[in-house]
Amino acid sequence: MAEPTQASESSAVVAPLKVAIVGAGPGGLTLAAILHRTPGVSCVVYELEPTHASRVQGSMLDIHKQSGQLALSKAGLLDEFKKHMMVDATEFYLRDSDKAEVHMYHTEEGKEDPERPEIDRGVLRRILLDALSPETVKWGKKVVDVELVPSADPKGGGGGGSEPELRPSTSKFKLIFADGTSSSSEGPFDVLVGADGTWSRVRRSDNLYLNPIPPPYSGITCLWSSISNVDTRFPHISKYVGNGSCLTINAETTKCMMAQKNGDGSIKTFTYIPASEDWKDTIGVDWSKSEGSLKATLDEVVEKVVPEWNAVAKELLTQCDEEDFAIRPLYQFPPGHRWEKKVPGVTLLGDAAHVVTPFTGVGVNLAMHDSYDLAVALEKVVAGHSSLGTALEDYEEAIMQRAGIHAQRTLRNQKTFLGGGGIADAIQKMKLVFSMTEK
Repeated sequence: MAEPTQASESSAVVAPLKVAIVGAGPGGLTLAAILHRTPGVSCVVYELEPTHASRVQGSMLDIHKQSGQLALSKAGLLDEFKKHMMVDATEFYLRDSDKAEVHMYHTEEGKEDPERPEIDRGVLRRILLDALSPETVKWGKKVVDVELVPSADPKGGGGGGSEPELRPSTSKFKLIFADGTSSSSEGPFDVLVGADGTWSRVRRSDNLYLNPIPPPYSGITCLWSSISNVDTRFPHISKYVGNGSCLTINAETTKCMMAQKNGDGSIKTFTYIPASEDWKDTIGVDWSKSEGSLKATLDEVVEKVVPEWNAVAKELLTQCDEEDFAIRPLYQFPPGHRWEKKVPGVTLLGDAAHVVTPFTGVGVNLAMHDSYDLAVALEKVVAGHSSLGTALEDYEEAIMQRAGIHAQRTLRNQKTFLGGGGIADAIQKMKLVFSMTEK
């Protein structure tokens, strides 16, 4: 492996600019879709999942005008997005956990140009993938190492010899995968983008970053569950949630549950509780029994965690599909966190750069906005208006300032919904959320 050097300003990259994107989530695919239309840039996306359909793609996403939709517009995909957006899914209920009374209702249905229309995560992924040539995404490629490949000085060696001088300060990137292969046939790459989420392999590469530390535990654990075909199987649960989202919160605001109706007829539920990181092992539940009957185990969990909640809220957990339940401790970086690079040409976007908990609901929109900004930065490089080093520094400062604002909001929202301030404060917070556009 080549020896890393301290990050420094490199000379402007001469087109074509070759970009490697690690991670085929919304952020990575949005960047690829934009770069696919950018003259002088080629990109390849590497994704550890075996295929695009190898796992459930999660819940509905609200795509905001000033971030997610901005990026889709630059990718030429806004019209396609609007064909599939679900305005009725903007419906929102806030219920108390005791009597299930509705304390707040909101919807954007009927608006010609909604601020935050919803789309199924899997549908958004298909739209982005369809915008790319089939060979752009390499599936089943888990990155295990990144090697630095010194670039040849285009001006040749300084001693008059026939061999070009090697300049490690302008190193390119070669990816090594778990299956024993590498990116040699597509690279080496001028730019490496870590769009690979909370546990980013790119960010954790100590030959690329000086501080490759993981995000700390937030103090919150999420119980993730899903109920399929809910309209037919459990119409009363479907009615409770409505066409979009339903936030159930206890009067003391120490626990809350967000349930979302999805385009495939399922309801995805996220139950948030303040807990230690090892909550699963310390709650006093014998999880081995769940191999025979998850419902019996979840009945026990519910009675330990939310015994006072209304019957339907409890069923959102206890009636979930057995294969679709998970316990997920949540992690986040503090506001103001920054990364210090050892080499130029590498950068991050989305959760890989600035993961926070879901309590502002902007994670995907931030990732897509990052993708927009990074594409603009790379356009400046290929146009000769900026060096690669300067363009990436400006991009990183912009996205981290924006992320810092949302990290502060996230901490405030966590306190509102889980800090014991009372349900009235939570209602006022949600009214504020729906009355403001994303800054």
